[in-house]
Formats: sequence, structure tokens, C-alpha cells
Amino acid sequence: MKLMSDVNVHLENKRLSRSFFVFLFFLYSLVCMTKNCFSGALAAIVAEGALTLSQTTFITASFYIVYTPLQILGGVLADKYSTARLVLIGLLGSAACNVVIFINQNYYVMLLSWVFSAIVQSALWPAVFKMFSSQLLKSDRGIMLFFMSFASSAGLVFSYLVASFLTRWQLNFAVSTVVLLLLAVVLLAFCRKIDPNLKRDEPIKTTDPLACEEAPKGKQVLLLFATSGFFLSVVAALLRYIVDNSGKTFTPTMLTQSYADISPSIGNLLTILVVLCGIVGTLIVRFLLFPRLFKNEFTCSLVLLLTALPFTILMRFVGHIPASLCVISLCVISLLSTGTGYLATCFAARFVKFRLNGTAAGILNAGYSFALVVQYIVLGKVADNYGWDVVTTLWIVMILLSILLFAFAIRPSIRFKRKTHD
Repeated sequence: MKLMSDVNVHLENKRLSRSFFVFLFFLYSLVCMTKNCFSGALAAIVAEGALTLSQTTFITASFYIVYTPLQILGGVLADKYSTARLVLIGLLGSAACNVVIFINQNYYVMLLSWVFSAIVQSALWPAVFKMFSSQLLKSDRGIMLFFMSFASSAGLVFSYLVASFLTRWQLNFAVSTVVLLLLAVVLLAFCRKIDPNLKRDEPIKTTDPLACEEAPKGKQVLLLFATSGFFLSVVAALLRYIVDNSGKTFTPTMLTQSYADISPSIGNLLTILVVLCGIVGTLIVRFLLFPRLFKNEFTCSLVLLLTALPFTILMRFVGHIPASLCVISLCVISLLSTGTGYLATCFAARFVKFRLNGTAAGILNAGYSFALVVQYIVLGKVADNYGWDVVTTLWIVMILLSILLFAFAIRPSIRFKRKTHD
């Protein structure tokens, strides 16, 4: 058995499993950092006049336009083919794209390179999710799921830290190239070390009528996802993520354009504070709220978003309220909404017993990717043409819709958990 060729395998060696998970955490964090190259450099690019806000956000949006539908395919691939091979393809292909952008900053060259990067990375996250949720030590998978929920936030922090200290925004892509190539080398080294310790997975054993000795297929898969409330939660997560992520990635530009005494560098540093609040929010969810106070992921998400709503309404007055109050509101929104991403991942992991965890992760990530398409295409143009007060009004509408969808998803999710004896 080899990690580069087999899929239904796992580790039982605790030390090796944990060390590989630490690597996976940093791997995905740093991949997220590289995916946020344009976001981290956004304020500097616009201030320099190299590209307009709309052009820069459209490059990022184009990445996610292609990446979104391919996430579903990537999830299916992660359930069927070697996860390590899929990750390696993503790392090497993305490194090549970053080299091209560092060398040539023509708008169309950057656009096409970033689109190709989306193609080669399409199965990377589903493959990483498959690894830690079903291929590492079984007794550690719950805590691994929790720690991995910080990876995207850590990547965003790395992105803004790098952008804050680099003298030229183009250097973001040089740093990303080196990081991706090093990750590929370390992944290959881990595979050589892990292969002798791999064990074959046992056949699926469940009394659920939707499952059998083989993983559900075709209509059974759709029925399983639909009746569990998963599809409703994906749409709710999509809307919530637009608000949460745009509140982070647009913070430097929004603050710079709305308050004369805030520079792009200061805006980047303030964004790190907003992202760190999101990490604290996830800690609160894991250790205080779920599953201690709330047993259902969607009920907890509903309460968190209801609490975030007043601060989202306050952001409607950005540029008119003091900058400090604006930053506080962004921090609280991040604190309350980021943890719902961890809850969504917890629910996706419930499909491990059906060997559909890769597919569930792909669908969920497709929702997040589509959210980024909307964020960068729609909200970027709205900000350019109508101002940030209209953007924040749209945030209010999306939070309200997300609250409504989570409310509808609670009942079917309870039935699903009872059916699968969770």
C-alpha cells in the first residue's frame, strides 16, 4: 500500500499520524496564503495604480469561477484516487503559475495564470480533508477537525503579514513559489515514511438503509445530502462566508478609502486583528458552545449569526462612525461568524461513515468558492461604483438570509443524526 496510489487506507501509528497532521495543517495554511496573494496585495496594487480594484478582484473572482464547479469533481476524485497525488499536482501546478505572475504582470497573463492555478488546485482541499478525516489516527480525528478549522485563517494572517513587510507587491508571488515547492518536497518525504505503516480500511458497516457495503451512489448520494439538511446549510454557509471573508479581505481598502488617516500598511495590520478575532471565535465555539451548550451544529450557527446581526447593521455607517468603532464591529462580526465555518466542517465530517467525506468537503468548499466569486465580482464593482455603505447593506441582507436557511436546516439535520446513530 502506498499513499501515492491507494485511497481507502489509514494510519494507526499515533506519533506518525500526529506529525503528518501537523504538516497537513501548515501545508493547507500556506496554500491558503498563496491563494490570497492578490488579497494581501490588494491595497498596495490599487494605491500604486497598477490595477483598479475591479480588475484585481476580477482576477481573484476568475480563480473561483473556475474553482467552484471543479470542487465538486475534486471531492469525487478525492474519494476515489490517491489523496497525496492530488495534493502534489495542486502544489506543483500552482507554483508554476506563481512563477509566471512574478515574471510578467500583464493583466491578461496574470488572469490566465490564476485561472490555471484554480484548475490544478481543484482537488487539493478535498484531498487534504480526506486525509485528516479518514486516513489518520481515528481517535484523533475530532481534534484534528478542530485544529484544521484554523488553517484558512492562519493562511490569511500569513498573507497579510508577508504583504506588510515586502517592499514590492510582486514579491508575494516569488515567496509563494518557494513555499509551494518546499511543501511538495516535504510531502514526498512524508509519503516515503508513511507507506510502510499504512493499513487497509475495513468495509462499511451500518444499518442505515441508504448505505450498504459500498458507498452510496447516484441518487442515493443526492438523497442523503438533501434529507440531512446539508444542501440548505451549504447555501447558508455561502452567504455567511461572503460577509465574513469580504469583511477581512476588503478591510484594508475599505478603511483606507473611508478614513484619511489610515494607510494601506496600517489597514493590513488591522486586518490581522480582524482575522485573529475569527480564530478566537472558533476557540469559543469549540470549547464553550459546541457540543457543550449546543448539540446541533446548525442551531449553534443560527445563534451566532443572530448575535452578529446588530454589528453588521452598524457597519452600514462605515465612514460616518469613528474608525475605531468600525474596526471593533468588524472584529465582532469575525468573532461570531468564523466559528460557523468550523461547525459546517463538523457536519461534513459526519459523512465519513458513507465514504463521502471528500465529496461533502468538495461541495461545501464549492459553496465557499462561489461565495468568493460573488464577493470579488459583485461586491468589488459595487464598492467601486456605489461605495462601501451599499456593500455593507448587502451584508445585512445576506446575514438575514443565512439565518433563515440555518433555521430550516435544523430539523432535517436532527433526523439525519438520529438515523446514523450520532
